[in-house]
Amino acid sequence: MKIQRASALSFLILVTLQLLSTSHARASDSYACLRYEPVSLTGTMVRHTYPGPPDYESFSKDRPQTIWVLLLDRSICVDDSDPTYPRVYHEREVQLLVSMEQYQSYKTLLGKKVIATGELMHGGARHDKRLVLVVDEMSRAPSR
Repeated sequence: MKIQRASALSFLILVTLQLLSTSHARASDSYACLRYEPVSLTGTMVRHTYPGPPDYESFSKDRPQTIWVLLLDRSICVDDSDPTYPRVYHEREVQLLVSMEQYQSYKTLLGKKVIATGELMHGGARHDKRLVLVVDEMSRAPSR
């Protein structure tokens, strides 16, 4: 009787582990992870404001700092083979880095769905978001 219970329990554990690994595989197979390299991303371009210098803590003491953010249509993951770059999973926001000239050209796209192309980088401590796109070009996404 004890052997049957142990065997049934072992079987139940194996089935549970198999189901968990299958569901994880399906989730990761639904989209391929990106690398830290040139990419094109689609989403809505918005403006976020954070406390800036000198302490980066509160709007009452610090100068506001405004950045452009791409709210992605779908979550992305970034998994680079180089171990110096951290893996990022299920990210929905990417900070957009633009030049002053690009700022003037692209500010009319705020609040609109866009396609942004550029170099994907990890934000590190210098940026407000975990992922940063150094923008080469940006355009309004086609309507569906």
